[in-house]
Amino acid sequence: MSRERLFLDTAFMQALLNPRDDYHQQAKRLFPRVRTASEVWITEAILVEVGNALSALNRSGAVQFI
Repeated sequence: MSRERLFLDTAFMQALLNPRDDYHQQAKRLFPRVRTASEVWITEAILVEVGNALSALNRSGAVQFI
């Protein structure tokens, strides 16, 4: 586990969860840092934004994420 502390924003989460996003591959490359971070922060507002954005493309994926 690293001592890294991360704040995840909407753009990163959407890119990670949407294979058609222009930044999907970059988000996938960064994801191991998220998994090994000592702290990861995300707000309820970001969860709502991501859920709303993804529900049109992949409703079940959005539900699983939230």
